[in-house]
Amino acid sequence: MNRGSLGKVDKYTLIRMLREGGFSKVFLARRERELVVVKLPKDDELSRYLLAEEAEILEEVSKPVPHENIVGFIEWIPEASALVEEYVPGPTLREAFSGRIATQGDAIRVALGCLSALERIHSLGIAHGDIKPENIILPKPLHPVLIDMGVARRFGSKSLAATLGWSAPEFLKGEVSPESDIYSVGALLLFMLTGRDPPEDPSSIKVPNNISDNLKYVLERSLNPEPWGRFGSASEMSLALMGRKLPQGEGPRLVIQGKVINLTSKITIGRIKRQGGTGNADVCLQEIGNRRLLPPGPPLGWVEISKVGGEFWISDMGAPGGVWIQEGMSWKRVMDYPLKHGQLISIGLRVKGRMALPYVLGRFYSR
Repeated sequence: MNRGSLGKVDKYTLIRMLREGGFSKVFLARRERELVVVKLPKDDELSRYLLAEEAEILEEVSKPVPHENIVGFIEWIPEASALVEEYVPGPTLREAFSGRIATQGDAIRVALGCLSALERIHSLGIAHGDIKPENIILPKPLHPVLIDMGVARRFGSKSLAATLGWSAPEFLKGEVSPESDIYSVGALLLFMLTGRDPPEDPSSIKVPNNISDNLKYVLERSLNPEPWGRFGSASEMSLALMGRKLPQGEGPRLVIQGKVINLTSKITIGRIKRQGGTGNADVCLQEIGNRRLLPPGPPLGWVEISKVGGEFWISDMGAPGGVWIQEGMSWKRVMDYPLKHGQLISIGLRVKGRMALPYVLGRFYSR
């Protein structure tokens, strides 16, 4: 079949093309009486690889049950390199807010839906990477559904594409982390409250004066050019939007699996007992999702972060999979290592093709 024309893909009849991206074409299709979306790659190996990666990520995000704010996965057809997704009818966020400015309450409600979706996505060690009005559909008023996981990447890998104005500065440089999505939600809030796209240069962003002090605080913090100055997780930003003003710059802390762990002298991190840990660590992490985020290992070992002089050191105390730190765009295994501000760490590492991907990603902040 000529993928630029209508036809059939497996059991699905293509009706019309909805949009075309850099690596794929997206079609509205039908199977019997059911409408679905079928994504087909461009005719090159990279496009096929990226669509297969997107299908794997979307399937993972959709389990054990689909999230109401994320487009649902239906199936991957390997013979046709085709991804089949739920069809979500309705306008995009850009279409819905074209020519009008959202009320503060409406903007907050949409942002909370997006952040709820990000809590699910981030819990699996994945960043959406492309949150913007075109990639959000409103099947019901103020009920956002995130679509297009085409540039979604696992934490610690390298971003492949970005959008000026909507992507965080570090994401534009190739770094993938949850804080980059936080920045994009801040940009989304700014768009809804002003009716204008965010400027490409983060230093040119101006927060409107005619909004509440709490909403100003949320915008200023989420749009901080530095990831350490933003909210530590999607849930933290949600709480702030609902009125819980959280302190910024809490001092030494580790953000890991959506948790913000304040550091004073020494802390140990392990896995919960029923998943192979000792159960005696100060912080016990639970594996989430249909993949094992922590590699299999005996019920012993943990990670220790302790203050030595004026520095915090991370130590591998027999952690399953080891302790890894990111240097540039590569990962290095360490036994004892002095952490730097903004340092990315991982408990365990797995290799997929030519990529090394973290199992459980964390980031250390010294201020």
